[in-house]
Amino acid sequence: MQQAHDRASKMLDRCPKTHARCNQLARIVIAIYESGVRDVDELAVMAANRELNVLAERGHFQKPFRLTPAGERPETLHS
Repeated sequence: MQQAHDRASKMLDRCPKTHARCNQLARIVIAIYESGVRDVDELAVMAANRELNVLAERGHFQKPFRLTPAGERPETLHS
C-alpha cells in the first residue's frame, strides 16, 4: 500500500509525506485495497483518479490517469 501511495503521489506531482492531502490519499489507497485490488500499479492509478475526482468537485480539473504496462510511466487518458 505504501508503494501505491508513493506512486499515486508522484503521478499527482506531490510529496507523499508533506502534501496537505497526503493522509486523505492514504485513506483512498486503503479503501481501494480493502475492496480487493492488490496490484500496486492499479491501486496507484485508481487512487490518483479518485483524488482527481475530489479536486474536480472543487473546480480543479485534470485528465484521468490510465493503467499502463509495467515499466511505462502512467499517462493521462488523452495524451
